[in-house]
Amino acid sequence: MRYLMLVLSTPDAPAPTGDVPHIEDWVRDTYGTGRAIIGDRLRPPADAVGVQVRTGEVVVTDGPFTETKEVIAGFDVLEAPDLDEAIRIAAAHPMAHTGAIELRPFWPLDLDDGAEGEG
Repeated sequence: MRYLMLVLSTPDAPAPTGDVPHIEDWVRDTYGTGRAIIGDRLRPPADAVGVQVRTGEVVVTDGPFTETKEVIAGFDVLEAPDLDEAIRIAAAHPMAHTGAIELRPFWPLDLDDGAEGEG
């Protein structure tokens, strides 16, 4: 099963206790074993834009456009047999120690089952 792993920066988080893994080790151990498919860092919220369509008009908003204590700093797409393994992979990421990780299972769109409007 695939999981989107959102890597969250939490500027107000307390300093980590104990050893924080190195990102290079996590990348080697995760991508080198095929447990991650793609991932990257993201530019800061100030570089983001929001896109909405309202009454047929495209509305573009410069970021940041939400008030939040956490910022999505990056992402990875994980390939794991179950949620427990995805949690193990996420817990080994340095940002699990200094920020936060959010895991979301993929929900494939199946246009043949008539459920395309769900969500």
